[in-house]
Amino acid sequence: MEMIDLKSHDSPYNQKARQYQNRRLQSKIEIYDLTLEADGEEMAGLRFKHTERIEIAKILDEAGIHRMAIIGNSPKPTRGDIKSAEKIVELGLRARTSGFVKTKEEITICNQIGIKDVSILVGVNESTFTKDSSKRNVLDNSKNLLNHAKELGLHVTFMGMDSTRASTRFLKQVIKELDPLFDEYAIGDSLGRITPYGIEYLANLFTSWTSKPLQLHPHNTTSMAVANCLSAALSGIPILHSTINGLGEFSGLAATEECVAAIEVHAGVPLGINFNKLQEASMLVSSIAGINIPPGKPITGSAAFAIPETEEIQQFMYELYLEGCFNDGMPLTPELVGSKAIFSIGKKCNPYTILFNLNKKGYQIEFEIAVKLAADIRRHLSKKKGYYLMETHELIEFYKNSVHFRDNSQ
Repeated sequence: MEMIDLKSHDSPYNQKARQYQNRRLQSKIEIYDLTLEADGEEMAGLRFKHTERIEIAKILDEAGIHRMAIIGNSPKPTRGDIKSAEKIVELGLRARTSGFVKTKEEITICNQIGIKDVSILVGVNESTFTKDSSKRNVLDNSKNLLNHAKELGLHVTFMGMDSTRASTRFLKQVIKELDPLFDEYAIGDSLGRITPYGIEYLANLFTSWTSKPLQLHPHNTTSMAVANCLSAALSGIPILHSTINGLGEFSGLAATEECVAAIEVHAGVPLGINFNKLQEASMLVSSIAGINIPPGKPITGSAAFAIPETEEIQQFMYELYLEGCFNDGMPLTPELVGSKAIFSIGKKCNPYTILFNLNKKGYQIEFEIAVKLAADIRRHLSKKKGYYLMETHELIEFYKNSVHFRDNSQ
């Protein structure tokens, strides 16, 4: 079967929706990965070592990530953070590297490291201002930070933390007063309170106030982060923040690998990112962090493309396979996102499980033998506790050691 692109996997009904009809996609969408910035390490209990940071930076660059933040832990990056950032800059990666900062000292450190981009983080939600803060103080402090960065010749993003809960009046004032000083503005959904509908509304507001490029920093409190990235892209926001495996504080950020897939499928924009390398990055970060990837996690979960064990479904998929149109029954073509289909072999094993997995490996067996072997495997796996899927090589070994193999060989 001819390989097809991810855009063709989108539902045709999406194109009829109002937001799609009115979409304002930019010519280039960029993924801005924050796994190394400290957003990743804001996952409670997580801290990367120097060598691990270098490994992660390299694989992200090999994947084709457009931007990556390599230092954060604001307002006091450690000597180790600085050393790692220096080494990453020395690598000469293709990706744009940046630092997330809150103080003049950090801006100076980034400049000394050789980082040319900084994101200045300032809270803009008035309801969280302390008694010693005021709108005027926040604006004046922001101007001081922005001026310092511009004096050093840096490309500057102003990130309005908690923008999605700030008042429209103050947000407009922030843009009006600071627009001449920043190069880009990042809308911070710092507590993950907004939905795709709110993103569309906010994007329209911000684009009416400024012509500067916008970014979205989406937290995943109610599982909206990836959907918010898609809404942002459709609404003209071209730069999307994410982390590998969705690491981050509280419920984390949008998962880089999921965000890339969502944009390519539903916005129809090729990002030039290598999904095979994203799969590697996901496994690497999982191994380093000691946080297992849930089997059903979109794109990189081990069972993300596992055919359910329901006999009816497996019969249907087996018949599609025989007719050469297997991927028509899949959520996505697995190979396009660096994954592979699994014809699940578990506690509900049925004859079609056996036929597909063994026939694909060159073992031709009759349906009656498949029925008997499936029953044997169900009995065998019933002793396993909880979730368990048998690997194909385990099935082959089980078959070779069974009476059915000897009977079929005679």
